[in-house]
Amino acid sequence: MREKVLKVLLDHGTLIEPDAADFILAQKDPIAFVKNFLEGRESLPLILTLTDVRPTSVMSFDEAPAPEPVTPAKATSQRSLEPPPARALPTPAPIPKPTAPGQAPTGDSDFHIISDVTGASTCDGKIENFTQYFRDRFRILRRIIRTNPEMGVAVKIANIEPQETESKVIGMIMDVNKTKNGHIGLTIEDDTGELFVLVHKDSDLIRETFLKDEVIGFVGKLSSGPRSRGPSDRKSAMFIASSIYRPRVPAVRDQRRSAADIDVVFMSDIHVGSSHFLADAWSGFMDWINSPQASNVRYIVVAGDLVDGIGVYPNQEDELVILDIYKQYEELAKITERIPKHIKVLMQPGNHDAVRPAEPQPAVHEKYLKSFGPNFTFIGNPCYFSISGVEILSYHGKSIDDLVGQIPGVKYSDPIPPMMEMLKRRLLAISYGGKTPLAPESRDYMAINPLPDILVTGHVHRTAVHRGNGMTLINASAWQSQTPFQKIHNFHPDPAKIVVVNLRTGRTRIFDFLQKQDPASS
Repeated sequence: MREKVLKVLLDHGTLIEPDAADFILAQKDPIAFVKNFLEGRESLPLILTLTDVRPTSVMSFDEAPAPEPVTPAKATSQRSLEPPPARALPTPAPIPKPTAPGQAPTGDSDFHIISDVTGASTCDGKIENFTQYFRDRFRILRRIIRTNPEMGVAVKIANIEPQETESKVIGMIMDVNKTKNGHIGLTIEDDTGELFVLVHKDSDLIRETFLKDEVIGFVGKLSSGPRSRGPSDRKSAMFIASSIYRPRVPAVRDQRRSAADIDVVFMSDIHVGSSHFLADAWSGFMDWINSPQASNVRYIVVAGDLVDGIGVYPNQEDELVILDIYKQYEELAKITERIPKHIKVLMQPGNHDAVRPAEPQPAVHEKYLKSFGPNFTFIGNPCYFSISGVEILSYHGKSIDDLVGQIPGVKYSDPIPPMMEMLKRRLLAISYGGKTPLAPESRDYMAINPLPDILVTGHVHRTAVHRGNGMTLINASAWQSQTPFQKIHNFHPDPAKIVVVNLRTGRTRIFDFLQKQDPASS
């Protein structure tokens, strides 16, 4: 029952402290209670406490009236968009994942999957799926934006009226256009209607990049009569924006640390089957993982593109040494069999793997995985999990392709800025209809909620580490040398490296298996 209650809360984008969960479970019908509690509430703290869920005037929870929605505390700083983990709040109990047939259960009490689409996909391609998907995104991000004191009094689009003082509204961007006079015109929507927002060319906001399907809070004034819900009246009113609020990361938050002194290895893009696979460097990594230098390693996280795949791009067969997808995974099992059995290996798919191209992607199907041992766990993309209390969000990173083309200054050669853009919008993949196909699940698994302690991506074959805002950002390296496609575009990969993070201290080290040099650390 606890797991069902936690799933209802997580689907709503809400976490809960253990004593509050225990209180709910003590009720006559915990599921009915928690659904009634959440119904109609838009302004809740990201982590519910016992005070939030327990009524003060009656003893029986089942008969208690629903508590009033929690409103953001008044503050003068914009630094606390959500409660920082510095308060040492307990990590919420995970939603157990069903073990895939043929895949041995892990039995690892330190590893928990928090969110993963594997085994939980609900979309079947109907229009209703898209409606649910975008409503869930809007609900999650609106709640985060409204935790900012400046946006706690935001009104619905249908309720905006012309007035002397500024209004505040939160909407999802439907359309972005540059006017002939140099202004930016945005069409936004919420669950009550649409609104045309003008960003004046002389405003500081003109330097902002606005992307379709992101959710933003706007402060400004309505230029004319009451806002109509009808799309035919879209030009009858204009909201002139003076400032915006995104669901960005708080400036101050503490990073969780493990009590255990363990190392986690992060890597990506092995591309088994490719003629450009760096076999000698991989052999060096296998020697290292069995050496005293790796005695603290307990986990390896592989962030996608496990194999090179078949037919991923035109004429790919000219660059393959293994032309059978099953044999590519068999070879992957063979080259990883030297990994010590006490190390858990977490493998997620990327755009080259044998899974659906639309994200979120489920784990690689068991039919490809018969050669792997019980210390291998195959997860979805993205996957949010915890290791020894440290929360990690792993995402292959295909959406970086969209960000490079849409945001000035974002380049493949430096993967940290696109990761920062994801965090700025609290979305791993932002715009529907771009280079990254999105599956309309009933939940938006691409929303970054809650914030992880470690965010890892791959895809761009570069190595980078950044620490700030209580998080460690990692772009994991590849095991493939420069391909002809990369050479044409003058792109130089940074392969054959691993990033090792100690979960107790937060220290990161980079080992280079091409140069065989001492690790860089931070």
